[in-house]
Amino acid sequence: MNKSRYIPFERNRYFYGKLLTVRDFMTEQTYYSDKRRLINRLLHGSGVVAGLQVVAVDDKSVSIETGAALDTLGREIVVPSPVTIKLSQLDGFTNNEYAKNVYLCIAYDEKGKEPVHTVAGAGTAGREGDVSEHNRILESYRLFISEQSPSPGLQEYDHLIEDTSVWYGDSQVRILQTAPRYLEPGQVFDLRLTVEKTLQTAHVEFEYVPDWTGFELADPLADGKIRFVEPTDGGQTVYKQTVRVRAAELEPGEVRSIRSIGAKAGTARLVVGDKLINELSRVQHSVEVSEEPAERRILRSFYSRSLDRALESTSDSAVCLAKINLLQMGATYVIDSIEPMPLQDYVINATMLYKILSSQGSITRGESAAGSVGSEPGAAPSAPPESFPDLKDEFRLFEGENEDQPKEEQAASGIVEISILPPPKKKWYHRRVRTFYSDEIPHGLGGGAAFISAGVSDEKEESEVIVPEMWSRSDAVYVGNQSIFKKSEYASELPQVEIGYIFYPKKGTFRIGVKVKGKTERTRLRLRWWAVKAAADAAADSAGDGAGAPLGEHNRGQHEAAAGRS
Repeated sequence: MNKSRYIPFERNRYFYGKLLTVRDFMTEQTYYSDKRRLINRLLHGSGVVAGLQVVAVDDKSVSIETGAALDTLGREIVVPSPVTIKLSQLDGFTNNEYAKNVYLCIAYDEKGKEPVHTVAGAGTAGREGDVSEHNRILESYRLFISEQSPSPGLQEYDHLIEDTSVWYGDSQVRILQTAPRYLEPGQVFDLRLTVEKTLQTAHVEFEYVPDWTGFELADPLADGKIRFVEPTDGGQTVYKQTVRVRAAELEPGEVRSIRSIGAKAGTARLVVGDKLINELSRVQHSVEVSEEPAERRILRSFYSRSLDRALESTSDSAVCLAKINLLQMGATYVIDSIEPMPLQDYVINATMLYKILSSQGSITRGESAAGSVGSEPGAAPSAPPESFPDLKDEFRLFEGENEDQPKEEQAASGIVEISILPPPKKKWYHRRVRTFYSDEIPHGLGGGAAFISAGVSDEKEESEVIVPEMWSRSDAVYVGNQSIFKKSEYASELPQVEIGYIFYPKKGTFRIGVKVKGKTERTRLRLRWWAVKAAADAAADSAGDGAGAPLGEHNRGQHEAAAGRS
């Protein structure tokens, strides 16, 4: 199935008297399967979902465990039972060269089953004789061997984060270099050099003189060259070497800069054994340096892809399960080692991603009574971080306490949700209820007078996880008459409401009432409230004026009368 079949979607329209043909039933099936595969492709990506581990069972055979995967067209690949097979029996395996690295791949495959005689009989569609058709289509898989190293450009989403180029590649040796696509000024990063070879390939050496624009070395290089020399003991098929590089600062007035990482012409040199290889590719990386965080630029590149680019896939749409290192033993081969998932193609679900982020501290979670989440059992709870000293307290040590300083006001805030789903009318002539009330809300400032205010809230939740701007809510609280902002860029989709309050001073609680003006599809309304209470001294001062004065005179008269009687 190619991507052109996904779009546009067409579904059957049924009506009485419609003649249903094979085309209609096929449309019914492909409509739902194509939609599901499109969701798989765009939301989940491709790779192994579960299982499909590859292990060697003897010198020439491997076993593939049960599991599931998604290919680059969004099709599900399911292996319902373990499979054991010889490499020589798989498609793509050739016997002309045994000392090599091969890649075991799995691909989606459909097979017809249950042949049955067609009722239409002979002569259908120009066919003669006994005609039979498959009664079922089995959604299966096929295993095959690829003797070519996977191209770095085929690794999904990697090209959005980093650029990997090939210096040289054949069946024995491949030299790769990787650099990030986005950096910030002054950021230090690793320029990675990867050397892949077979075990029986001779000693490998590679070097070149760097030619960089807008970059500088964080660590000095010997002779000013980037050089790889295979260790004398060898014994590996993959070597990785890093060079620490720093991005230079932007020029004054410069917001964004495109810089290059390459090699001086004629300085790249690859030696394999006694053979000097001069036919190397010219590798040059383009890196964008900007003050904007790299994560935001990566997300913007991801979401700015066209639909054709997002659905783009290779012709075979296979998933690479393992890299198998072969050794030549006389006239045949043996399996030396197996590297599972060499391209790290995995599909991860949202629950697992959340747990990974929370375990690494990227998502903060509340602490339980026994201590913070993720702490070791039996371990003492960690002490809270020491707070920064209050500067006002430090100044009081020198100036002394000022008793006449006014006390700060106490304030509290919170969010409450009120259901605005009107109850059904009991009689046809009854008006539909448009007023709704919250439960009694404690403001937490204690008893006494307090000022209450509220507004319709559309705030976003605070999170340390970076999310695209399109996922963010408006992060606003609307107070007062919102018709002022009508037909402007600040207009809100929230319903127009009037807000009232009932305050209970003795209990330190209040209740909010809303009147919905106009129609809305919302069933709940989110309100942000504030409560402000004056300090005790200020309240006492205000009580001494006005209403508090007669009470003071009455008390003084009582004291004078008592003194006269005595």
